[in-house]
Formats: sequence, C-alpha cells, structure tokens
Amino acid sequence: MNPESSLKIQALEKFPVFMTKEKVADALGVATHNIPPLVRAGLLKPLGHPGRYCVKHFSRDALAEKFASPEWLDKVVAAIHRHWRNKNARKRARQSQPA
Repeated sequence: MNPESSLKIQALEKFPVFMTKEKVADALGVATHNIPPLVRAGLLKPLGHPGRYCVKHFSRDALAEKFASPEWLDKVVAAIHRHWRNKNARKRARQSQPA
C-alpha cells in the first residue's frame, strides 16, 4: 500500500466498514440522490447481490482505493453530469410537447 492510499483510508476512518449510500455520498461530497446513477454506471459496486429495492452497502476500503484515482473521480463527475443532462433533456422534451 502506498502512502497516498493510506492517507485516503485515514480520511475515511470516521466511516463504518459497511457504508450505505448516505455515507458514500457524504464521503464523496455529493448529494445522496447521485449515488444510484453511479451504481448504474458501474462506478460503485454494492457488496453482495442486493435486490433492486434493498439497502445497498459499500466497502469503505474499496472506496478508499478508488478515491486515490483521479481518473475514477473524473468518471464519477462525468457520470453525474451525464445523468442530469439526460434527465433534464427528457423533462424539457415532455414540456415542449403540445397538450
């Protein structure tokens, strides 16, 4: 383990080993509603095989390794932007259709 990754793990030590989406959002500094699009994009992988509507848990140590990668963080930001860009485009398309 390199010193930089140990610093990332130390930054996450206040979080439990199993993190819910609320804790992951807090660690990433994003809103909680941005976590499901990251899971769908394959950037976050829940532990085990949770069902669609089940509470998903994430590994603190796996997240610490990902936090050390600027490329992964870039993909996270791009996925969040892409999600909201698509969602807003669908909303505008619905509003522009005549009733």
